[in-house]
Amino acid sequence: MRYPTFQTAFSTATLVLALVAASKSNAQVGPNIDDLARELANPGAANATMNFKLEFRSYDGDLPGASEQDSTTLTFQPVLPFVLNNGNNLIFRPAFSYGWGTPRQDPTIGSFNGLNSWNDIPYDLLYSWQAGTWTVGAGIVGSVPVGSDASSDNWLLGPSFLAVKTLDWGVTGIFPFHNEKVGGSGADTSITSLQYFLFYGLGNGWQIGTGPTVSYDWKAPSGQEWTVPVQLALAKTTAIGEQIVKFNFSVEKNIVRPDPFAEEWTLTFNVSPVTKNPFQPTPRDPPVDAVTRAAILAPIRTN
Repeated sequence: MRYPTFQTAFSTATLVLALVAASKSNAQVGPNIDDLARELANPGAANATMNFKLEFRSYDGDLPGASEQDSTTLTFQPVLPFVLNNGNNLIFRPAFSYGWGTPRQDPTIGSFNGLNSWNDIPYDLLYSWQAGTWTVGAGIVGSVPVGSDASSDNWLLGPSFLAVKTLDWGVTGIFPFHNEKVGGSGADTSITSLQYFLFYGLGNGWQIGTGPTVSYDWKAPSGQEWTVPVQLALAKTTAIGEQIVKFNFSVEKNIVRPDPFAEEWTLTFNVSPVTKNPFQPTPRDPPVDAVTRAAILAPIRTN
């Protein structure tokens, strides 16, 4: 791991969070800031956000030079919820990312090259609804190849499910999904993943918790199938002027990972302004029910 890169990332994220903590974060937000923080931690809720994520990764493994590799990735992921006439949500989340120093082994020289390139475009499309204090959902996930040096050259597609429980103290839930190769010229791919998350509210928009993704690669050699991370995350929902923003900083380590080469540590800093979905149509026949009508006409809580 190249310590200067990670130390710079940690220092920058710590400084930003300290500035947020020092601000008058409850101004412009009102008394429901903790309710909004819980909603923003729920991937099945109708909150549109524009997520800007900066990730610093280090790697390890048995291959020569594996432990000397690191990379930086910047991702833009809009979350676009469509509130339907029945009050349920259709949520679309594509992710567009560019990586610097993404390691790829060159078999001809037996060493790694660092690629600066666009990455494939993962996405998920989720239909979600409320069942009491539960948010339940089902949908599809996939990935679109971009043809760059870092591309897998595969089209991926598979099912996804969601179950989230909202409690007085926070939010917890699971998001299992599967990616299967359905086209393309890359290697066979079949990966089952499970994101589990739990965020505890500390008050005034602060949350502490975890949200890593465990994965099982069905095409990997025996004994190399599992990737199991542990994560600690700190989040803050606040207002900067009239704009509501969620900040999230996390530290993650893969405690179980493939032996030859894999990510070891990941530091992530996420800035998520809360917006309105510009593509949300005005319903032609709003439901009579006042609660459902309000949910459709004002799905984004801005105060």
